[in-house]
Amino acid sequence: MPTQIEVLATLQLVDQSLRAKTRAVAEGEGRVAALVEAVGAQTAAATAARDELAALGARQRDLEGRLAAAEAKMKDRRMRITRIRNDKELGLARREVDLLKEEIGTLETELMAVMEQVEGATAKLAGLDAELTRLTAERDREASELRETLNRLSTEIERERATRSQLAQTIDGDLRRKYEMILARRGGLAVVEVRSGICQGCRMRVPPQLFNQIQRNEEVILCPSCQRMLFWRAEGEEASG
Repeated sequence: MPTQIEVLATLQLVDQSLRAKTRAVAEGEGRVAALVEAVGAQTAAATAARDELAALGARQRDLEGRLAAAEAKMKDRRMRITRIRNDKELGLARREVDLLKEEIGTLETELMAVMEQVEGATAKLAGLDAELTRLTAERDREASELRETLNRLSTEIERERATRSQLAQTIDGDLRRKYEMILARRGGLAVVEVRSGICQGCRMRVPPQLFNQIQRNEEVILCPSCQRMLFWRAEGEEASG
């Protein structure tokens, strides 16, 4: 029948496996959550850029309409000038033509600026849409991989939890609590092997007399240096981690 320290060594193997699998699931969920957030932010940015481009497009069409109207009005006024014989009316018509020239020049300048903005906004939107497509594909791929991971690990995790429960029931309650406390405080490593008289947790040499006791695996002995539980395994047996 296994001794308490031997059961604890086996329990730690199960705990390490559970921790690794649980961490793999958590990391997958974290990556998917981050990508979902990134896709949301990118979608919002693309929507804002699309709205900006739509507003610029509307502004461009308005300017083009006003410019066309001003140019048509200019053409009409110039044709009228050729028919005017009254000096006063001719002066007024020429003044109106000059004002139309100024208006047309202002509209052309503003239209060119807006067209440049439209070009920049179009390129910006194309870049945002391309990145959104990439992020969406990456999110879908990560989500698919996470589903596969969950499907693969869920049964294993459930089985190992049952094994852990069975092992824990065979360990004295106070000893089990001490194990779990050391496990939490020592980075998930509560039970360590002693090889050639050296603790594999802190790499400190244990006293020879203590090493002799450890090799019997009859009692739970703590390392004098790191306070982990010390365990000895005969050469050729599988290491406890």
